[in-house]
Amino acid sequence: RAPILSAQFRPDPRPSSSRARGLVVAKMDMDGMEQGQGMIKQMDRSTVPPKLDMQRQRYPYSIVWGPLPCITCCCPCVGHMGIGDSEGKIHDFNGPYSIGIDHFMVGTVWRYAVIKGAERDPSGWDAALRQADQSYQGQMHDICCNNCHHHTADALTASGRPQGPGHLGLLSAWCLCCLYGKFTCC
Repeated sequence: RAPILSAQFRPDPRPSSSRARGLVVAKMDMDGMEQGQGMIKQMDRSTVPPKLDMQRQRYPYSIVWGPLPCITCCCPCVGHMGIGDSEGKIHDFNGPYSIGIDHFMVGTVWRYAVIKGAERDPSGWDAALRQADQSYQGQMHDICCNNCHHHTADALTASGRPQGPGHLGLLSAWCLCCLYGKFTCC
């Protein structure tokens, strides 16, 4: 007789990091044994993508945007941009030779856009962010020519987002977040 395997998802009751976690409990019925007497095996369910958590400022696999004091009042399309890793921690190029991780330079995120399909490869996504972070840690910040928008666009490109006419470059990253993204207050 073939073994019977059943599994069910249960939320992990322990407090965890920002990663949404849970346990899968599997019961196996082997060679006529009662299902309740079978072997129980627990597996880590860390592949479950974490959820947005606006109170804790966690935006996994997302581009985020916030207003720059004084500047955004005069020109509403200008603001600060960052990108969330697989755990939702925001990475942003926030000044000369400086990358902020889990401390968004302007404080609260106002808009965000989740990048579809990024959750399929969490390690690749995080590696792309690390690559962009390492590159921009050694660069001078310039409000016009080398800024947070460039950092975000480079991370998206390194993650394998489309190239060519649909390339998520500087302007495309801004459009995705600000024209198609969602407000955090709604």
